[in-house]
Amino acid sequence: MNASEQAPPPALILAPIRGITDAVYRRVWAGCFSGFDRAVAPFVQVRQGHGLRPGELRQLSSAYNTTLKTIPQLLTTHPPTFTAILRELHDLGHTEVNWNLGCPAPMVAGRGRGAGLLPHPDRIAAILDQVLPSSPVRLSVKMRLGNQNADEFPAVIAVLNRYPLCEVILHARTAAQMYGGVVDLARAEQAAALCRHPFIYNGDIATPGGLHELRRRFPAAAGWMLGRGALANPFLPAQLKGTPLPDADTRRRQLRQFHDRLQNSYAAWLSGPGHLQDKLLEQWSYLAHAFAEPRHLLTRLRHSQDLDAYADTVAWIFDQPLASQSG
Repeated sequence: MNASEQAPPPALILAPIRGITDAVYRRVWAGCFSGFDRAVAPFVQVRQGHGLRPGELRQLSSAYNTTLKTIPQLLTTHPPTFTAILRELHDLGHTEVNWNLGCPAPMVAGRGRGAGLLPHPDRIAAILDQVLPSSPVRLSVKMRLGNQNADEFPAVIAVLNRYPLCEVILHARTAAQMYGGVVDLARAEQAAALCRHPFIYNGDIATPGGLHELRRRFPAAAGWMLGRGALANPFLPAQLKGTPLPDADTRRRQLRQFHDRLQNSYAAWLSGPGHLQDKLLEQWSYLAHAFAEPRHLLTRLRHSQDLDAYADTVAWIFDQPLASQSG
């Protein structure tokens, strides 16, 4: 293979985190930080026989997704509706859509959607049989090792290998683990070896050293998906691409700029100060970990009675010591 035919370098992908990595977050993040090549949007829970809601159209419209390429994600098991939404997303300008086979929420998985489909590879095949032949967009899949059983993945990957998917993203946990416990790297290696599609690893990437070890274990990976690690340390994606971590004063200044742009953007997006403060507190559940004592910060924030008190608390936070981001 000559230089012009070499595969592109592995991508860094922002994970879909419901309630957090929405269109406002993605747009503001890309204006303040660097490193991500694309994002997968939090899932749209498709209603059988219905199209996208106005709020979903707004989240996925090209007008709000110009700074970071974004791939919509669908949560559905109904092939006719799945097909109709793929066409609707194509009409919005999207060329790729991700199918969620990994959501661990009991209200989702318990009803046979998301990770709840993993014990039923025959159902996965039946859905793909009906959807892919007429799909106007490329389809990727995001999955877990299993729902309750960590050995469900081989049968699922055997099914996925039969279809022209553009990539498979694996979160190396079961749905039963939710986001706790340890990732199962041994099984993830087995999944990567079985998978015939471009393989993306997802799960607990929090430091450059951690990614270095993953690259050793997954040398053929086409990319890496980051979620909580990047939300807690927005400098991490650039670090993973070799950019040195800025000094503390620069980090503090960039984090404050990021917060203020988020607040202003959500103020224009949401209705009312209560909704705005609730949304900002959601963001702080991750961003607080950029500081040395996140639990103390979150306690102070939750006791802020209104936006004026919130502003005072935020000013205090940005005088606090930052967390160490080495490793």
